[in-house]
Amino acid sequence: MKKILLLGMGLSSVFLLSACSWIQPLPGAFNVALLEEKDVTGCTKLGTTTSSVLSHVGLYDRDTAAIKKDLILLAKNEAVNMRGDTIVAISPLQDGRMEFAIYDCVK
Repeated sequence: MKKILLLGMGLSSVFLLSACSWIQPLPGAFNVALLEEKDVTGCTKLGTTTSSVLSHVGLYDRDTAAIKKDLILLAKNEAVNMRGDTIVAISPLQDGRMEFAIYDCVK
């Protein structure tokens, strides 16, 4: 019985931890917009960044929405570092990675 309880607690921990994010937003990161390519025609492209996070924790696959949220926050942090105010996803989510273009859209 004790082994089953410990196994249950261990599995619960993995599920809870897999949804958590330890990525800290930089000041201003939540002011960075996530737009589509068609919405940045009048903006200045500053560069690109590739964000990556773990997509697996042990034997457990992390939730796709949580992975995407982390990748977007990492890209927004990089936009702050590059003095950008907008990001655009330029690749799909694949193996815990996405590529983003960073723009300055405020004139």
